Amino acid sequence: MPPTNSEPVSLKIKYTAIPLKTITYLAWRNLISKKLRTFLTIFGVIIGIGAIFFLLSFGMGIQNLVTKEIVGNSSVKSIDISSANTKIVALNRDAVEKIKNLPHVDKTGVQFLFSGSLKQKGSSVDTIVYGVDQGFMSLNDLTMASGQLDKRDDNRSIMLNETAVKAAGYRSDKDVLGKTISLAIPIKDAKATKKSINGQYTVVGVVKSSSGSEVFVPSFLFENIGVTNYSQMRVLADSTKNISQLRTQIQTLGFETTSPSDTIDQINEIFKFFNVILIGFGAIGMVVAVLGMFNTLTISLLERTREIGLMMALGGRNIDMSRLFVFEAVLLSVVGAVVGIGLAVIGGQAINVFMNNFARHRGVKESFVLFSTPFWLVAVLIGFMVLVGLLVAFFPAKRAHKINPIDALRRE
Repeated sequence: MPPTNSEPVSLKIKYTAIPLKTITYLAWRNLISKKLRTFLTIFGVIIGIGAIFFLLSFGMGIQNLVTKEIVGNSSVKSIDISSANTKIVALNRDAVEKIKNLPHVDKTGVQFLFSGSLKQKGSSVDTIVYGVDQGFMSLNDLTMASGQLDKRDDNRSIMLNETAVKAAGYRSDKDVLGKTISLAIPIKDAKATKKSINGQYTVVGVVKSSSGSEVFVPSFLFENIGVTNYSQMRVLADSTKNISQLRTQIQTLGFETTSPSDTIDQINEIFKFFNVILIGFGAIGMVVAVLGMFNTLTISLLERTREIGLMMALGGRNIDMSRLFVFEAVLLSVVGAVVGIGLAVIGGQAINVFMNNFARHRGVKESFVLFSTPFWLVAVLIGFMVLVGLLVAFFPAKRAHKINPIDALRRE
């Protein structure tokens, strides 16, 4: 039945959301329509985020390099055990067996330490002699030229480090392999059956170490003459989570413990402050980038007041207008962050290659990394830049949300 004149007619207007792909397209078109302004804004983001990533990458690379040099080949899960006072608490076989049976012990090794002398070609060279078993050698991860002391009846084989090879008068490790060298080791242990170890030993390997002159012999050479107390024991925990508990158990037995994890913790504490300083320098550029983004979005809002009013008059919602500015800010942030990080990665890798070639021409054989680029750092900085973009867009988006279409069209 058609309505009469006395019956009011109600009209319900249903506003529909503007599709996200349309909002994205409008945001992109607005940015590329102002090419110079957009370029300068993105360039500011590139400088800011690129500087932060470059400096953080450098700080992390130096941190990893320092950690590697100080900790060396020692496993992070390893624990070094020594006796503070051998007269009261001795690191002997009984103590070693107790430690082996503790929970969370994965692997163990023992070491004797004595001073000795190498005699070759009429000269004598003072050296440090390590009596090690296979467990200690594997935990120490010795890098050798060839050979290993793995037979208990092989009591005439020794290994030298590179310094000892040169001190003995040989030019290279290949020249000394298979040669016989005299070794004398004074024993200052009252319980030993001999006062010294003297004999001719065959060099079966060269350890790649350029520290002081060092000789490595099987630990049973000392055990066979009655030396009862070890100089050091190394334990490998089954997990890094159990290192603290295992160290406490060992210390309750009266022994002192050290671990590479202590050094790593100290290095991390130092580089926390170092990285904060680097971020502070990079943040200067970041502040400029944020101000540039805010200026771009604010000017865009003022220039497009009529356009926004017209869109709202045609059915656009207030939240759609806000999304438009949020999308513009996110596009500026993501594009600037990706390009800035990409340039920083390329620059860091170029410096790595240059410095390695520079060092190689000056006799450094091992490669190193000055700029570290972990994936998580890339993801965190891109996420951070998106968050910054959202915060910068908050004020312009809020103003766009409150625009009255009638006032906007009347003013224009």
